[in-house]
Amino acid sequence: MKVFGILLAAGLSERFESDKLFVTHEDKELIRFPIETFLNNDEIESLVVVCNENNIENIKNIFKSYDTQKEVEIIYGGKTRHESEVFGLNTLKEMHVANTDLVAIHDCARSFLPEELLKELIIEAKKHGTCSPFIETKLFDNSKKELSPDSFVEIQTPQIFEYEVLQKAYLNDADEVMNSHDTTQQVSKILGLKSKVILGSDLNLKITYKEDLEILKLKLRKIEN
Repeated sequence: MKVFGILLAAGLSERFESDKLFVTHEDKELIRFPIETFLNNDEIESLVVVCNENNIENIKNIFKSYDTQKEVEIIYGGKTRHESEVFGLNTLKEMHVANTDLVAIHDCARSFLPEELLKELIIEAKKHGTCSPFIETKLFDNSKKELSPDSFVEIQTPQIFEYEVLQKAYLNDADEVMNSHDTTQQVSKILGLKSKVILGSDLNLKITYKEDLEILKLKLRKIEN
């Protein structure tokens, strides 16, 4: 059983108001953090990076700075996350992925994925055929201008499934195609399968706005101190 990675980096960062993947933290572009987490994992054999037309050349140049034996394909993404996932899965087919191989799909907007979390997800996915991280969170109640007292579960990435499951959920039946919020939703809607979940990380939050990045920088400083 091999493990493949798909890094989704085709978003336009419209709400961030600049390309967040190339904003720097400690003199390193944010896109480098998830790239290095996947490259440093011995279980990941091959990697597909899905980019938009504005950043593909920059990402190709970034990979030139790494000395890696992993097979890496850098491709154009689609107009939606769903399309980008489909393009990534089709590229894996060309890389001779087997039905029972695992595929870890990760949003690069979650730049600070801990290496230990990725390792744990792969260990559990090898046992169960799937694994995804979650955290409990609270929603802001606009009507009351306060946090809701109820906790909600937020599914993070990477979300790991066997390739055969993803093929059935994304590639086999055009009549069932939908614009999914994430991989677990697509697999659940089309196949009725639920992902095994484990506790994620407060560092593995999605960076949507500039404020999100500042919050994560504070969390990282606390850990370093």
